[in-house]
Amino acid sequence: MENKPLRQTNTFDIQNLLLKVLRNWYWVLASLLIALAAAFFVNRYTIPAFEVSSSVMIIKPVEQGASASALLYGEEPFQGSRGLTNESVLIKTKSLVAQTLQKLDFQVSYYQQGNVKLTEVYKSLSPFIVNFDSAAINTPYGVLIKVTPTSNKTYTLSSENLYWNGLFVSKEFKSGKSYNISDFRFTISFKHGEVDTPNELLFRISRPEDLASSYAGRLDVSSMPGGASALVLKIGGNTPEKEKEFLNAHMETYKQNNLDIKNSNAINTLGFIDDQLQQISDSLYFIESRLEEFKRGNSRLDISSEGNKFAQQVQSLEEQKASLLLNQKYYDYLKVYLRKGKALDQLVIPSNLGIQDPVLNGLIGNLVTLQGEVETISQQDLNANPIVTNELKIKRQQVAELSSNILENLRNIEAANSIAINELNKRINVASAQLQRLPAAERKLINIQRLYSLSENLYVFLMEKRTEAGIAKAANTSDVTILSEAHVSAQTAPNTSKNYITALLLGLALPVGLIFLKDYFNNRVASQEDILKYTALPILGIVGHNRKESSTLIDQNPKSALAEAFRTVRSNLRFMVNQDTHGGKLIVVTSSVSGEGKTFSAKNLAYIFAISGERTLLINADMRKPNNNTDFGVLSSLGLSNYLAGYATMEDVIHQTLQENLFILPSGDIPPNPSELLLNRRMDELVKLLRNSYDYIILDTPPVGILSDGLELMQIADANIFMVRQDYTLKSFLNNIQQQFESGKIRNTAILFNDVDYRKLNYGYGYGYGYGYGYYSDDMENQPWWKKFKF
Repeated sequence: MENKPLRQTNTFDIQNLLLKVLRNWYWVLASLLIALAAAFFVNRYTIPAFEVSSSVMIIKPVEQGASASALLYGEEPFQGSRGLTNESVLIKTKSLVAQTLQKLDFQVSYYQQGNVKLTEVYKSLSPFIVNFDSAAINTPYGVLIKVTPTSNKTYTLSSENLYWNGLFVSKEFKSGKSYNISDFRFTISFKHGEVDTPNELLFRISRPEDLASSYAGRLDVSSMPGGASALVLKIGGNTPEKEKEFLNAHMETYKQNNLDIKNSNAINTLGFIDDQLQQISDSLYFIESRLEEFKRGNSRLDISSEGNKFAQQVQSLEEQKASLLLNQKYYDYLKVYLRKGKALDQLVIPSNLGIQDPVLNGLIGNLVTLQGEVETISQQDLNANPIVTNELKIKRQQVAELSSNILENLRNIEAANSIAINELNKRINVASAQLQRLPAAERKLINIQRLYSLSENLYVFLMEKRTEAGIAKAANTSDVTILSEAHVSAQTAPNTSKNYITALLLGLALPVGLIFLKDYFNNRVASQEDILKYTALPILGIVGHNRKESSTLIDQNPKSALAEAFRTVRSNLRFMVNQDTHGGKLIVVTSSVSGEGKTFSAKNLAYIFAISGERTLLINADMRKPNNNTDFGVLSSLGLSNYLAGYATMEDVIHQTLQENLFILPSGDIPPNPSELLLNRRMDELVKLLRNSYDYIILDTPPVGILSDGLELMQIADANIFMVRQDYTLKSFLNNIQQQFESGKIRNTAILFNDVDYRKLNYGYGYGYGYGYGYYSDDMENQPWWKKFKF
């Protein structure tokens, strides 16, 4: 037979996969039905979940704001701006969510138990209401408690929690009455005086921190598409009315928080000015008292023109000095705040007090903005996001560096301020010396009036700044505008269409994937294509799986599929051997390892040759593993090993079988040196003698994948049959036999594909290779239905 070229082994045969899928259509159908059934139950019994959404608009900050103080004084004293990214982070912070939940009565969740699932009921729909003392020491947070009405006004409590169930057991409670159970103070009231529902009623009390974490985790904030400075808030849950109430309340909380941030600087400025006013007010009152008392005692005293001149000069200098001293108080206040390192976003801006140092104002503004970002980031879950943790670390380092720069700048400003104050003191001393030439009474009056005017002017200045801060605070409005109230935007569970589509895809993908993986990772020969991929040896024939108890054809119907398969092998063998040569034809049957059907095929092939009238001899050459020939009527233990060792004659070891023209030469006793016996001179002589006596000599040899005995015998054979068993023989064995063939160690060799399930072959029922099952009468037996399903 002509050798065929090797196929490529790195290609995937899509057609082969599709054919395997079609042959296993019942598995695909079963997978689809199971997946669709699962989707049906998921859709039916999943607790419905909804997505509630709303939107808010955030006014983008500008360099010059539109507040009242900006209109009056030409500058915006309080700029509370943050970008959309920071605002989205702020909305999701646990602290802001906790502020919202403090306004809502969400700590108690109410449930009703249905036939399958436990459903949360909104508090307005619950037939009972639970009130408890949140300050109590022992509150059953997170414990699901069952309420069982026993009458119109009484009920019992139970729980799967053993501790609390032990406290509730054997106790009956009255509706509307307060109880204290192990420091858990509560009241349960039926809304309509009685409860008439077939479902179980339950409630759970949540810890405020856990509740805030839950809502903050479920809240999603994203930018509105289109570039608008607006945010979309979404939250999912099983009770849409409850989620809508939360979202509406949270938007109001966020709106108020935005206004509080804008007002915080004004409030701090007012506080600082009020402290200064208190001190100046006391001084002004004291000076007024002195002036009044002095004038009562010196009613006729008038200040001369020269005295007025000196007084005005000193008063002007004192006013300049007072302004510098007020600035020094702010610098001291600023240093204390910076050294504390806390609440830096609550600093009073220098420009609010009339300090017009551009460098200092810029540094303080940057510090307040940066500290606000630190506070916003620090409220996130830092453990869940290492990137945020690293960003917080960088921001805090920037705050520390900026604070250090401000303190250095303050030292320079204070030094300049001190120089200015010293210079003013010198000028005041010079002017005061000129006043000393005036009469004592006039000089005293001038000093009192000078101090009074100085305090009054400083008081008026601070009152003006306080008025500015008050106007700015009153004119502030929130940058947040609620665009839409909370509403149900989608039902997220169960997603019926998505579940069915997913089930359909999974139902198809799973069996196809399993078939593909099974085929891809299968390292055993499964089809003719596998044989042709790994070797150029021709296929002699295909022998189907033997479903009979007997392993030989002598006990089976001669018209069986198995018999026909070996007849096909016999016909192909006659084409392989040279019929013109004289003497019997030696055919070697071998395999890579034990268990591939070598002995089974050798026996049946010998039987098929015998029934065709050919004198046939079957030699059991595997002396390490003697075969049982009782099915052919041969019981003698003498055989090949005895003959080769010289302990028996040819007539002693060759036995006639039950079948005419069929003779068997058993393997004999197990020798200690089977390889040496097979390769000695007596074996060659035996083969020559047997060729003269028999038409066909079938030699059952040891496996060539384990021992070299078979290879030696294959070199002297007229034809070699290499056994390959479906789903048993490793593909690597085919590579080995191909290498032996290419190196010339074996010749005239063909492969017999054994134990084949024809339904696994791509061409179907292999006509010409046994014709498949079902063609012959003895194969028409009804199989159990489960045996028809093969994967």
